[in-house]
This record gives sequence, C-alpha cells and structure tokens, in this order.
Amino acid sequence: MKRAELLERIHTGRQQLEAILAQISDDHMTTPSLPGQWSAKDLLAHIGWWEQRIVTTYHTLLRGETPDPEADALPVDELNAHVYALYCDRPLAEVRREEHEAYYALLVLAESAPEDDLFNQHRFAWTEEQAFCEWISGNTYEHYEEHLRDLRALLS
Repeated sequence: MKRAELLERIHTGRQQLEAILAQISDDHMTTPSLPGQWSAKDLLAHIGWWEQRIVTTYHTLLRGETPDPEADALPVDELNAHVYALYCDRPLAEVRREEHEAYYALLVLAESAPEDDLFNQHRFAWTEEQAFCEWISGNTYEHYEEHLRDLRALLS
C-alpha cells in the first residue's frame, strides 16, 4: 500500500461513518440500542479512543519506548469495557469533540509521517513485522466498517 491509497481509504471510510452518524438525532445517539447495550455515543467514544491510542502508540514508538503494556495484556473485550466505563457518562458534545480531535490527529499522522515509519514492516519491532499503516487501517476505515452494520441497523 502507498500513502495515497491509505489516505483514500481513510477518507472514504470516514465519509461513510459520518454520513450514517449525521442521520442519528442527538437523542438517539445516547439511547442504548446497539449490541452490548451501547449507544451510538458509546460507539463513537470507542472509535475515538482507538484512534487516539494509535497516535499515542506511534509517538511512543518514535521515542523508542514500549506502548502501554498493561493495555496490551488485556483481552480486547475487557479493554473495550474499560473504555466504555471511561466515557459512558460523558456528554455527547465532549465525546464528539474528542473523537474528532483523535481522528484528525491520526489523519495528520497518516499524511505526514515518514514513508519508512508507515510502510516498512521492520521499522518498529513492537508491531511484530506489520507495517504501521496496518495499525492505522485497523483503527480507521477497517474499524469503521466493523461497526457500520450496527449503525445502519439502528437507522432501520
């Protein structure tokens, strides 16, 4: 994958996510009607947390440090439950703002990080021979796609 393809996929995935979110009223955003009794707001907080985690992970790796070993030791479902607990009581406006900031920071990273940092699978030992662009993909357009079905079902 090249940077242009990565950015195109991020933009396309983001447009799909935003198009669906735009159809959900604020009242409905906070109604627990998704799997696990999450609301669309909870899902947006979840997405934002993972986006920010990738930005933080990248900067940690650049410093030659190991990213959050405690979080990595948790099963994904436990980590997601922890994220839910952190954000479930926050206001919708705050969740939207934080998610947008996290997305923008991740987009800037994808646009400006050196090619070697993004596409060399051996650049960071922590990624276990995955290019860092795969971590970005998994926490942008691939992650959005994972949740779009539930959001579409919410609309129907």
